[in-house]
Amino acid sequence: MEKMNTPKKIIFVDSLTSINEVEVFSNQIDTKFITFDYTSHIKLKEKNIEHEISEIYLTQDTKKLQKQCYEFLNWNNLDEIKNNISFLNINICKLYNDQLIHPVVKILKKFSEIKSIINKFTNLEYFASGDLLLIGKLLIKSVNEIPNGKEDIFYFDKVEIGTNIGKKNIKISIPNSSYKKIKNISEKLLKFTLENNNLSKKNTLIVELNTKTFKNLFLESKNHNKNILYYGRRRPGIWDLESFKIIKNSQCKIITSDIIDDNTLKKYKKNILELKEKFLIILEQSKDLNNFFTIDNVSIISVISPMIKLLIIDRLDEIVFEIILAKQMFEDFDIDSVIVISEIGMTEQIIIQLANQKKIPILHLQEGLHIDTQEAFENSKSQGAFLESADKYLAWGKFSKENEVTIGKVSPENVIELGSPRFSELKYLDNKNSEEFILLATMPPQIEEINGINVKNLEKYLNSILKICEIISNHKMKLVIKLHPTFDILNISENIKEKFPSIQVIEKGDIDVLIRKCSSLIVTGFSTVIVQGQILQKPIISIPLIDYNWGKPSVYTENSCLLIELEELSLNLKKIHNDPIFKKQIIENGNKFLKNCLKNKDDSSKMIWNYIKNICID
Repeated sequence: MEKMNTPKKIIFVDSLTSINEVEVFSNQIDTKFITFDYTSHIKLKEKNIEHEISEIYLTQDTKKLQKQCYEFLNWNNLDEIKNNISFLNINICKLYNDQLIHPVVKILKKFSEIKSIINKFTNLEYFASGDLLLIGKLLIKSVNEIPNGKEDIFYFDKVEIGTNIGKKNIKISIPNSSYKKIKNISEKLLKFTLENNNLSKKNTLIVELNTKTFKNLFLESKNHNKNILYYGRRRPGIWDLESFKIIKNSQCKIITSDIIDDNTLKKYKKNILELKEKFLIILEQSKDLNNFFTIDNVSIISVISPMIKLLIIDRLDEIVFEIILAKQMFEDFDIDSVIVISEIGMTEQIIIQLANQKKIPILHLQEGLHIDTQEAFENSKSQGAFLESADKYLAWGKFSKENEVTIGKVSPENVIELGSPRFSELKYLDNKNSEEFILLATMPPQIEEINGINVKNLEKYLNSILKICEIISNHKMKLVIKLHPTFDILNISENIKEKFPSIQVIEKGDIDVLIRKCSSLIVTGFSTVIVQGQILQKPIISIPLIDYNWGKPSVYTENSCLLIELEELSLNLKKIHNDPIFKKQIIENGNKFLKNCLKNKDDSSKMIWNYIKNICID
């Protein structure tokens, strides 16, 4: 297409825009196309449609914009919301915070970019769809509508199921509703093969923990004569033979939805209808909401409202069911303690609220390694890293406690250093240790951050991974890649297979087995995998591929691993391979870090159950 000097038309395109409609304009030399996400950018590249990416117009400070995104999550604290949109004293809107952050980030990024574009190109004809259309209408008098090619799908609306058969990855994506049906049926069938625990005893409720990751915690309960219940609405308690054995051997009872009958929800039909009507009126008429969702003196409630309707109002039946189900569980079982690994998930929030109403002690068990910097506070908080409504935080060790107290402003007496059960059985074993390949563990782009959905950053991320493949291949070294088990919009696996067919890419499964067999572990940024590699006495190289302005966490400031730029990889791989003293020093630095990072490594489960026993004494 011949390049124009000054466009007369500008077409806004994102992943939902109908590409067929876009192609209608593709031969018009007076038309400029601007894509607003990675998917639309790739689609137009494949169609050979010349275009610009919206990020070149992102002139606003991303730190300021990101802060605004997190501030918008506090909308559920408005009196009009928390006093009217609740069920059994549970703030319904707050339950969706972890699902709202990604769409809010996308909207604010688009708003800032479109405002910049319109300021630069005045008096032109604009065409857009979906969010882009709604935002455009806020900033200019007239925007022409083009159809969406598909409906918006929220991140949590689909579940990816996959496995590795040999070197072949098999995965399918199914709707979350279908996943829940399959999960419910399988759990109901499996319960007939499991022994019931002693129902006369008091129970500890374990919420949404990974059975295999926390195997030691489940099994140790038997040594303390403790009944445990598993409650997982997102995560199944059993999904393979190993998880089945853990549940069976710990005599854990899995709570399923059959504790309430199909007619229960019908009793609350009137309540749900009243809630919907009230919510819609507030969305349409509330001045507080209109003023709250304001950026650069422009209210964006007209863009936010459709998302809230789709995500929350249209699903009120589901959320009321979840609250009723949890309430029934507390009535049916004598629960004297609760363990959660986050306070941000919907299930966890419901359980915490109901447990607090009954004055049942709640323990927030640290799940993973956190970015312990002030700069990362808002992100960490949005991920449920800090103690909020639970009673005690069970920290891994010194660094985690300092993060809770100093950054999270949690009272020191509410943070207990008990270690982590997930590492209790992870030990260096000489007979299982080998050096068969270099292992690359990828951490996904953070979609709750503006820098994590920036197309320039995403292209750099993918190209950097391919560059790592090239560097290691040039060194005649074997490389195995373990992808993080999240949705991969970059198609990393396919890109690697196309350019480096001999490199094995693994998408599912336990990474510990791979770490034991690697000579060096490369991690694309910050991850709990660093600690796993240190425990297994491997030299760790961390290469952050996207800068989120989070500062340097203790895992870096303590020099526990090599923190390098991609350009330094080749040299450092050579040094690790050829210089045993250099390699040994990296491992020793990791061991020093572990002493302050992990307390009671081998006995953490025992310590936790003893602690629970003490707080549950009548």
